[in-house]
Amino acid sequence: MASSKDQKDNKNRKYLMLDSRGDAIARGILERITDGELWRLRVTEGTADEVMGHNNISLVGDAENSPALEGRIVQREGDVVFVEPVRRLEESVRQNLRIPVRFVTYLYAVSGGWKGRVPIVTNDLSCGGLAFFCPRKLEVGEIVEVVITVTSQPLVLTMRILHTRPGHTEGDFYAGAFMDLVREEESMVREAVFSIQLQKN
Repeated sequence: MASSKDQKDNKNRKYLMLDSRGDAIARGILERITDGELWRLRVTEGTADEVMGHNNISLVGDAENSPALEGRIVQREGDVVFVEPVRRLEESVRQNLRIPVRFVTYLYAVSGGWKGRVPIVTNDLSCGGLAFFCPRKLEVGEIVEVVITVTSQPLVLTMRILHTRPGHTEGDFYAGAFMDLVREEESMVREAVFSIQLQKN
């Protein structure tokens, strides 16, 4: 499964380790892929003990071109675990990795018939978008800008409203997809998602 090019390209990549329910259990760095195609990962956040409590884990890389895979835990050497790849996972696994996170921020109108800014309360964040509560009525397909404050520095991202449902004290519930992210912005959102995901477990 792992070519020599894979080994060169993926060495020292950061990976989030997820259990069978999709909950983060640790983060690690891929040190190398052995001749037997085992992934040698050094646990850098969380503990190797926690990882060894599972038979299979999912590995999701923090870089766009890092392969995501499901693997079987084979052995451990100190804070290093060896994982045998079982199958590749779709790219959507990383894109859809969604974490509950609550913070107050603001939307700005891009399209639609309103101006200025409106406060929102977030519900969850993924590499692909944001779910939130908003006191203002928004239309499906409307384009807004949103301030993301949980990244290493605040980002203002363009977002398209995908769907909505009514009924919450903080406003209607909305889900939006980020648009036209540059690579640096995508990397910052991904890093925030991965960091918060691990902190919540």
